[in-house]
Amino acid sequence: MLVEFAWLKNDALVERATIRVTADAQCVHLASFHVAHQLCGDAARLVLSNFPPESKLTTVDLDMPIHDSSDWESIDMGEYTFAFQCQIDA
Repeated sequence: MLVEFAWLKNDALVERATIRVTADAQCVHLASFHVAHQLCGDAARLVLSNFPPESKLTTVDLDMPIHDSSDWESIDMGEYTFAFQCQIDA
């Protein structure tokens, strides 16, 4: 499954990326944080970590059902927002 995401601080874009989540565990090192990801059954597991100290975030665990997003979805984390959309690989 492809997961396109945007990391925002107070609605301003900080970082944007796309990852391909597969059955193989992988980790992507971005400027703002790391994303470990893997398909686990009928969900994609994403673990966001290594945030800058000023963010006051430690680790965020996300289990996303495997699906095609019809629009952007988002998770509010205080002054930060993790916005994403998913696309099942053809």
